[in-house]
Amino acid sequence: MLVKACPATPLEIQSPHRGQNIGDPRVEPHFQELSPPLATGPWHTWKASSADGLDGVAVRELLKGAVMRGYDPLEILQRADIDASVYGCTSAAIDGQALVRLMRQIQIALDDVYLGFLEQGCRLALEAEHIMCLLHADTLGEALRVSVRFTDAMAPDVGPFLSDEDGAGLLHTCRYNTIDGLDRDILVWIRFVWIYHFFSWLIGRPLMLRGLLVRGARPEQENGFDRFALFPCPIRFNAPVDALLYDSNDLSARLLHSSNTEYNAYYANSPDWFASHDRAPRWGERTQQAIVEFQREGLWSPTIQTVAKRLNASARRLRVALSAEGESYREMRTRLRGELAGAYLVASDISIQEIGMLLGFSEPGSFSRHFFSWAGISPTAYRARHAANPAKTAAATALLNVRRVVRHA
Repeated sequence: MLVKACPATPLEIQSPHRGQNIGDPRVEPHFQELSPPLATGPWHTWKASSADGLDGVAVRELLKGAVMRGYDPLEILQRADIDASVYGCTSAAIDGQALVRLMRQIQIALDDVYLGFLEQGCRLALEAEHIMCLLHADTLGEALRVSVRFTDAMAPDVGPFLSDEDGAGLLHTCRYNTIDGLDRDILVWIRFVWIYHFFSWLIGRPLMLRGLLVRGARPEQENGFDRFALFPCPIRFNAPVDALLYDSNDLSARLLHSSNTEYNAYYANSPDWFASHDRAPRWGERTQQAIVEFQREGLWSPTIQTVAKRLNASARRLRVALSAEGESYREMRTRLRGELAGAYLVASDISIQEIGMLLGFSEPGSFSRHFFSWAGISPTAYRARHAANPAKTAAATALLNVRRVVRHA
């Protein structure tokens, strides 16, 4: 969506910004100041801006890799459903959904995930294999390690690697050896935006990043839009490397999506990459997510102490916070288990006895009694009443897609 139109502008490529490469940052103790107190050092944290969006100058920079390879930037903009007058114009801007469309159209035109910014990029067929490998991981930490190994093999100019930061989290560094004449900083930004949104989608909630390191200076636009505002964490500009620091608690989060079909559907809906994350997740939302993760692992009745530890809180703090939101920990835990039981009854052919075993009940009679207390009806009657209802079946199938029990061999 075009936010503001602009008079026609020339299409020539302006003088290059940055294409310099950097040496291997593994030899530098570059992140010591980030662990553990993020408040020290030249850090910046901003709330999401209400300004227009990514301006036409930044749009032009994103298209430079395609232009250098002989592609018409206006044609790519047209395919992305973006008015051509935005190109290079400081008083025009695109929103977060238009950015997703633009990135995808550049990738499709060049058959390159990295928008033509690297000498050796990555073809889209390889990226599909990359995504498929990630989706087979159990946790975010496992997916991240798979991603880094794959990217290091398939796109050496990205140069990713991981390092533990003494209990503060996991540091994900990328070198991004870009071609001379292209704006390296904007490639770093768009890749970090993709990483943040993709991994947030994988675990069903925003990542709790502990920090962001950016080699470039803080970018400025005439419209005042802050393109780094979507990252809800401290950011250090003019840093020695480009890196994301993941919270150790996020690394154990279970993945909620497992197929390329889901991934393609996510992008087909053009998610808004500039959506505000001003509102921190409520305690009820965070608690529910933690309980779901434990239940997917087979721990059906995690204590409030166990969940509170995962949320970096005391049991008393969690109990008080939930009460303030009108929530009860015990009722929430019981409800989530009951919802999953109902979904299995409606959207699967699994026997009632096996469903009970999947949900942690050692005896069929125990499961039936508990289900009756949840639903006021027996499992057999519940299945008979709802299994033929298309709306109920669709809702149950959707719930199983994100909360299905992980079976271990």
